[in-house]
Amino acid sequence: MSLAYDILPVTLVTGFLGSGKSTLLADVLTGEAARDTAVLVNEFGEIGLDHLLMGEVDAQTVLLDNGCVCCSIRGELKEALAELFSKRARGDVPAFSRVVIETTGLATPAPIIATLLADPVIRSHYALNVTVTVVDAVNAGLQRERYPEWLAQISATDRIVISKTDLTDTEQVDALRVVLTALNPLAEIVTRAATADALRDLLFTPARHVPDAVESVTRLGAGSLRLREGGGTRLSHRSETSTRSDSITSACLTIDTPIDWQVFTLWFTLLLNRHGDKILRVKGLLSLEGSDRPAVLHAVQHLVHPVLHLDAWPDDSHEPHVSRLVFITEGIEAHAIDTSYRRFCAALQEAA
Repeated sequence: MSLAYDILPVTLVTGFLGSGKSTLLADVLTGEAARDTAVLVNEFGEIGLDHLLMGEVDAQTVLLDNGCVCCSIRGELKEALAELFSKRARGDVPAFSRVVIETTGLATPAPIIATLLADPVIRSHYALNVTVTVVDAVNAGLQRERYPEWLAQISATDRIVISKTDLTDTEQVDALRVVLTALNPLAEIVTRAATADALRDLLFTPARHVPDAVESVTRLGAGSLRLREGGGTRLSHRSETSTRSDSITSACLTIDTPIDWQVFTLWFTLLLNRHGDKILRVKGLLSLEGSDRPAVLHAVQHLVHPVLHLDAWPDDSHEPHVSRLVFITEGIEAHAIDTSYRRFCAALQEAA
């Protein structure tokens, strides 16, 4: 019975209507590798998983022929997750060890992530492992221009799978990859042509180590990295200027001096309270006063993940460790975040 009280990793699969989420899952969830997986779907898509059904456990839960449990969400996600866990504990379904949630094409990830991270009951049983977004190579341009949900899915994701590459040419796929990298330089990007094993790894292995992700953004913006006058912060930024995503900007903020955690927390809380809807994603590594261990910060809009502390810094250099924070924002100038933090620290020093 101890299995029933494990904390289970959750993979969130998003993607706009018709991008190929259900097809991807149907291809990946085969064989022994997927036997201990439970899948929750908002609706069975055009292809869905129906052709794999063996029999119903009840009106909302089915057992696939490979042993995978599949549930159709007809109410709140919280209720579906709680009920699925209860069935696992009672032995009504196989004791799966991981969960995949497939969203509808028009869903934005933030509310789902909020359920996984903020609800105390769900958080005691499930932990978000990785977010994967499927992008339609043929229709991405139009979707990007017309639908804010598309941008929300891209900005919040850890990994991107480009689908339908066989229906377009290499130049268009390469151009799409450039756009996606500009919109979310934190994301790993692969094409649907990857092997089934590679796609399984994409879905089930944890998201890329935060220091690696932040370092990649630092390299992307290295050409524009500059020292800010009057403070120990540096800012590099990239922005994509086309159609609806004109206002999407990614910036890497580097703070050279150790951070006062209470000061930073107060500033960051105020920042999200006022601009959380426009701060699409934050990911970074913090050097805190009085600690040799780096802290990992990860946020999606108003929602902040629990802060983690790594055992050691990821590099072996003897250089002073610095804090690096990547912000993906909409309608906020990159330098405004840097200025806000410096002014806030200065104001507190003057008031002391």
